[in-house]
Amino acid sequence: MNDQHRPGSTGSGTHDLRAPIPSQRHRFSLPREVVYLNCAYMSPLMDSVVAAGEQGIERKRRPWLLQPDDFFGESNQARELFARLVGSRARNIAIVPAASYGIAVAARNLPVTAGSTILTLADQFPSNVYAWRTL
Repeated sequence: MNDQHRPGSTGSGTHDLRAPIPSQRHRFSLPREVVYLNCAYMSPLMDSVVAAGEQGIERKRRPWLLQPDDFFGESNQARELFARLVGSRARNIAIVPAASYGIAVAARNLPVTAGSTILTLADQFPSNVYAWRTL
């Protein structure tokens, strides 16, 4: 579907943030009777993510075919795209294996001194709480 025909599109390649986001259900392999909302805990994978994972497994089946760019090219491209999305530079974007790891790295590298107060939301996911408690 061309961007100018998408609901909420301004036709200029940008999305009108006031417009509702159309259903994305077609991007997932969810049974019709399932409505899954607990994505903060664990989200279902989009079909395109499953395909990318399968492609990654295929690469690892034949490691002798991997080239140096296979280790850096896609991650650098992901950094560039995300940096553009958030108005930053690729060098400011870190790719980490899990949110808990990223939070732990951030917590250990912030200049927090004895007596500092760290605020978290009530009922926060444990990995965000534990990182701050260990300081």
